[in-house]
Amino acid sequence: MEVRSRKGELFLSITQENTVNQLLKSNLFLGLFLLMTAACSKKTSVINAQPLENALLSPEKESLRSPVLDSIHGQVWRWYYGKFSVNYADKDRKLSVKLSLKCANDSAANALISFAGIPFINSLITQDKLVYLNKKDRCYAEQPISSLKKLLGIELSLDNLQELFLGLPVAYTTTNSLQLLTDQRIDTVTYLQTDNALTVRYSYHKKTNRIVEQILQLSDGRRMNITYLSWNIGRIATPSSTVITVIDNGNESTVKLMVDRFELNVPQDISLEIPADYEKCP
Repeated sequence: MEVRSRKGELFLSITQENTVNQLLKSNLFLGLFLLMTAACSKKTSVINAQPLENALLSPEKESLRSPVLDSIHGQVWRWYYGKFSVNYADKDRKLSVKLSLKCANDSAANALISFAGIPFINSLITQDKLVYLNKKDRCYAEQPISSLKKLLGIELSLDNLQELFLGLPVAYTTTNSLQLLTDQRIDTVTYLQTDNALTVRYSYHKKTNRIVEQILQLSDGRRMNITYLSWNIGRIATPSSTVITVIDNGNESTVKLMVDRFELNVPQDISLEIPADYEKCP
């Protein structure tokens, strides 16, 4: 049952409010949610993002050593919009929410998450900062993007986050070692990329040349598995069903993303306004 005040504002039932409180108290959920966002702001400001015109022409992105991974990573896109059904689970809870995601390539992204049809977190991330609004408690938080490492257990840049959700090879670079691995799946090719802090396994399907799995592992044992179960087919294929699993100190949390609607290379309004009466979240 929905309860409205005299001003017509929408409130959650007691059960729904308890669920939202559980979400807001879960650092890992916030970390996984913030994977789905981008751009920063100052209080009472409005941010409007545009994709970077020269981002796709950088030498690093055109000099990849694996021909197939080079082709996948080099696909040209400028804008992305997706509406998702999200199922989240950890050892303490299982929850379902809705997500609206907008991305401008290499520039910013914006995500709005709703529960029972009511928006309760809005977030933006840029290359160096992130900010999110807690609509329930009418407060906001602004942090460096490196805070994702504390929330999620793995440090990722804005570029890495966009690569993850568009099914591109995450953190792929020509400066790190790369080797071809033996894969027991006869229809799958797997490469390994390593540096001092991060090891990534990229597995793609031989026939479709689409990534089926990415495994990111830190030297301290923390791991993120990204599995792409199905794809939206077009000039550029994008994932339609994705499972993200984070394993940290034996604790496992999982997010399953199902795309209800998406648009590719259609200009999006990427902005965030922090109301003047919002205070900083404690």
